Amino acid sequence: MKLVVLLAVPYAAFAASWTSLFQNTQLEAVTTVDLNGCIANAEAFMTKEFTKYEAIEHAMDNCAMDKKVDDKNFVCPHYREILNAAFRREPTDRLYSAESFCGVAEVYVHQLKSAAKVPNMGTGDGFKFKLSKDCKHTVLASLAPQKKMPAVSAPDFWYALCMNQDCAHFLPSRTRWCSQNHQPTHSASVCEAVRLFAHDEVEVAGPKEMDAEQVCDVYDQFVEDSHINVEAYMHVVHGRKTHPAPVPEDQERALASARMKHEAKAHGIRDQSGDPVKSFASAAMPAALLIALVSFAGL
Repeated sequence: MKLVVLLAVPYAAFAASWTSLFQNTQLEAVTTVDLNGCIANAEAFMTKEFTKYEAIEHAMDNCAMDKKVDDKNFVCPHYREILNAAFRREPTDRLYSAESFCGVAEVYVHQLKSAAKVPNMGTGDGFKFKLSKDCKHTVLASLAPQKKMPAVSAPDFWYALCMNQDCAHFLPSRTRWCSQNHQPTHSASVCEAVRLFAHDEVEVAGPKEMDAEQVCDVYDQFVEDSHINVEAYMHVVHGRKTHPAPVPEDQERALASARMKHEAKAHGIRDQSGDPVKSFASAAMPAALLIALVSFAGL
């Protein structure tokens, strides 16, 4: 089965080599304007250095309470989703300032803008993306002679196909057969993102097997989901007026908005609380009270 060969190389090995190869290019691609805009936004909640989990929590609280977002804060969960993905591989013990926080977030967002650029999979971007007929053909060719694949294999299938980049992930000595010659169209972050998205889709949908059309539909949905998350981030961080985040029902939106605001306030109370200052007299009170009680009892 060709699928087994396609997925034989561990995806982590691909990620390590690809990330190190194109990291500098991606860092240079983030504009100074975007980076400075992010830092200006982050300075409102990055009052000191935080771990990645603390930083994301403060970012969400700021989003929930931001007057510029207000009752439109149903975009905040999309904002959190893209931050969680951006910091997924970051160390848990590293402390981030506003500058370093934005260094991670802006690079990832810039990379995810290329979610629709996997070669031969379709044309357009965002909601205008259209799957190519080549997608179904590619899936079927990988499955031959079978017509379906186990659903649990879909995430790794999409990761391997995404990383292939028309032979770009192979060593030069292994690509004599390849007739393609172009710069990479997307980063490894896109491939990790589509793998995670496919994993979540399989867990939610729960089919035991998927045909070629279903496998291709996963990528179609991934492109749309990535577009929504990126635009939500641009709305929250950079003040873009419009965003494509779907509006939930009024009652659902009101409950979600209230919940996020309550959580933000609770976090604020928690962070500003401390141990009460005890005076010498208050510390000595229990002992004096005990002596009085003992004397009163005649012991």
